[in-house]
Amino acid sequence: MRTLRLIREARIHSLLPAGTPHRLEASGVVAADGRYRVIFDNLRAVAVIDTDLDRPAANTLVPTEPGRASGYEDIARDPITGHLFLLIEAEKRDNGLQARVEEYDEALQFVSAGWLEYPLTHANKGMEGLEIVRRNDGVYLLGLHESGGLLVFRRGRQNWKHVATAELPVRLADYSAVSTAGTRIALVSQESSAMWVGAFATDTWQAAGPGDTYLFPRGRGGELLYRTAEGVCWLGPERVVVVSDRGKPGGEAKEEMLHVFAL
Repeated sequence: MRTLRLIREARIHSLLPAGTPHRLEASGVVAADGRYRVIFDNLRAVAVIDTDLDRPAANTLVPTEPGRASGYEDIARDPITGHLFLLIEAEKRDNGLQARVEEYDEALQFVSAGWLEYPLTHANKGMEGLEIVRRNDGVYLLGLHESGGLLVFRRGRQNWKHVATAELPVRLADYSAVSTAGTRIALVSQESSAMWVGAFATDTWQAAGPGDTYLFPRGRGGELLYRTAEGVCWLGPERVVVVSDRGKPGGEAKEEMLHVFAL
């Protein structure tokens, strides 16, 4: 296994205006047009942060539409329209649980909301990662289940229909994020403090080859410094941005931060 190389990192609270809530449990990130959009599982809001991580005055925290969920698990961006898709891990629907997705335009104005039509067994063991894929036959969402399933959803009139389950050659513990770029896919595992990178074909929803597993940097004693990694987005062929959730009291120092790594 290889180890990711840290390029830069910053605490998210230090990048946002005065008055921003101190607790920022980051859970997803996308990058576009020189800015990061970051979501949190304890806030109904999107942080807009310059990618240089040096100009807090240009950054902001934009509230989203009121809703039942307290926050979001991941975020995906349509490269064609610029629309953002915000994932809610699980909500009650009829007599069961399903994940829900809210769509916002580039100005973070609400567009629509729909269900990911796949039954979930536990409210805290639902969909953790989200990515958008465009093909000639329509728009799809990849929903990453915490236990390791990468589910494929096709857009319907209002909701998203489960149409396939992707085949992957890797099985890590406690999946928390997914990101694609061209034919490459990255999956983050919290418990393993690792990221798997492989080739992924969206025409067949299958990975090609075994891929590579990268460990997040460890402490001097081997401690897992990045065990709360919750979101990932490709920045280039050999670089990713990762966001981290709140750690356990007295635990990891690397929490509620933006981190840029090189493969």
